[in-house]
Amino acid sequence: MFDEILNKNYFQLFGLEQNFVIDIEQLQNKMRELQNIYHPDNFANDQEYLNKALMISSHINHAYKSLQDSQLRATYLLELNGVEVDLVYDTKFSSEFLMAQIEIRERIEEAKDDEDIDELENLETELKKEKQKLERDITDLFVNEEFQAIIELIKQLAFYNKLLIVVDDSISSL
Repeated sequence: MFDEILNKNYFQLFGLEQNFVIDIEQLQNKMRELQNIYHPDNFANDQEYLNKALMISSHINHAYKSLQDSQLRATYLLELNGVEVDLVYDTKFSSEFLMAQIEIRERIEEAKDDEDIDELENLETELKKEKQKLERDITDLFVNEEFQAIIELIKQLAFYNKLLIVVDDSISSL
């Protein structure tokens, strides 16, 4: 029972098709179901099962976070298809993309300095739209199995995720 869970890939674990587009509600429902079954508290009286339950609970939580987040889900899907994504050392971007990022960061800093919440909220909306566009493009590329092209979009998605955090933090600090 325990080993079987640990040997499933994340999509199998949650009963999902191995696709970039997933049913988030199904993911959440299955997460609750798995938590109810494998929560370590259910095995508090049996040390052997408790240790296994802790491992499984950690595995389930990691799988859930990986599938819930589009960037992590795309990266995981590529890994399942034998394609490695290196977001730490593979930092090559087009000069056009880098210039756009610099401009966005400058707009964030200016809005923050001016305590312009409206501009920060506008930036947040723009960033979310860009993120959604990237997710649509990634979906199309997965359908066509253009795995190498997806890597560039995942790197851009990571940038937009970081910028959204900066904007969120800026809004919260005002």
